[in-house]
Amino acid sequence: MKRLLLCCLWWLLAVGGCAGTLQYKREDCPVYDALEPIRANPAGAPDRHLQVQMVFRVCPPETGLEEIQRKRIELKHALLVLLSGKDAAYLEDPLRVEKLQKEVLPLVNQKVLKKSRVVEVLITGFELQ
Repeated sequence: MKRLLLCCLWWLLAVGGCAGTLQYKREDCPVYDALEPIRANPAGAPDRHLQVQMVFRVCPPETGLEEIQRKRIELKHALLVLLSGKDAAYLEDPLRVEKLQKEVLPLVNQKVLKKSRVVEVLITGFELQ
């Protein structure tokens, strides 16, 4: 049994199981800016409307943009669910944009993208009516 485990470990190392992942410079990764603004009603405020415009920097450069474009419907749905769950108090916080950026990054990477990663979320529009 011990010999089998050692052979498996050797095989993993031989085929690059522990090889480091490719690193990309942030500026080399493209920006996805084609997602239309997300419009939602905040939780507990059906008479108010929130509209948010977001831009995403995705890596790796070769496949990141392609994957996020292909999954734009899933992306929009995940963002709509997130924004619809925010109450008016959260949305009136002076640091709301920074907080939202920090929530959106892991959401997209964990629930939407599989082969690429968002490395930066930029909120280019935020309007609460």
